[in-house]
Amino acid sequence: METANRYYQLANRDIVYMKYVLEAHEGLTTMSTVDGKRGIVRVNYPVCFAAEVDSMMRAVGQEIVVTEVTEAGEPCSKA
Repeated sequence: METANRYYQLANRDIVYMKYVLEAHEGLTTMSTVDGKRGIVRVNYPVCFAAEVDSMMRAVGQEIVVTEVTEAGEPCSKA
């Protein structure tokens, strides 16, 4: 199964909350902390669930500030 990664930056205090929310949807994603000081996390998911991950991240973004970034932590430009 092909997987993809997305990187997000959020407040350090929100990392555990986001992991809890993502893991509640068992089998959809896994989340790893890339840089705890900067609040950068990696979300890995099967490519076939990309739309579901988009939807979930929009919902999480209504509760906490979550910004999609590059692997290096630079802002993503969505065209």
